[in-house]
Amino acid sequence: MHKVVIEKFEGPLDLLLQLIEHQELDITQVSLAQVTEQYLETLEKAVTLPADELADFLVIAAKLLLIKSRVLLPQLSVEGAEEASDLERQLKIFKEYLDASRGIAKIIHRRKFTFGRGKPAVVIEEKFSPPTNLDMDEMHVLFLGVLREIEPIIALPKAIVERTVSISEKIEVIRALILDQALISFQSVMQQAKSRTDVIVSFLAVLELVKQRTVFVTQDSLFNDIAIKRIDPPKEA
Repeated sequence: MHKVVIEKFEGPLDLLLQLIEHQELDITQVSLAQVTEQYLETLEKAVTLPADELADFLVIAAKLLLIKSRVLLPQLSVEGAEEASDLERQLKIFKEYLDASRGIAKIIHRRKFTFGRGKPAVVIEEKFSPPTNLDMDEMHVLFLGVLREIEPIIALPKAIVERTVSISEKIEVIRALILDQALISFQSVMQQAKSRTDVIVSFLAVLELVKQRTVFVTQDSLFNDIAIKRIDPPKEA
């Protein structure tokens, strides 16, 4: 890849970094403002460069002038302050990569390479090793305790499946009822309910049929029975 070289500087960030390091400054916006004039003087002494290569240096120069104006006149609101602040971050990242590349270059120059050997795989044979003082009766009690602990976890999915199936079945029951009778009561739907879960499932089934626009429900007053009426499809003209 082609690099823009002005004297001994490769690119605008390299020039800017060396100006700061030469004065032993930290990378801050104040430091960038201090080296602005030196950066512009170095750029003026450069040989003629193609426009696309010179553009990179000019972009950094514009950001430096903006930073310097903000440092000298902090009371003024200068547009583009966010882009100028970003130059500090870019220069710090550039320095990190430059320091890392110099470290790698030193390692390569010494030609002292070491490669660690991977840790050998350890095969562990799984086996059941109970304490020597544990007899069969104690082991039986322990296993029963473990089974009691995991029983709620095993039973939970079963309850979910049963509820889902019950809702589907209840929907079919209500569909069959409204096919025979255009109007039924919720009380008649719950005649076969044997538990509180059955009542809840029946209510959810009615709500699902309302959602499907199969029935609509009405209630004369609070706590009165709910009337469920079939919605017939519109007749074709």
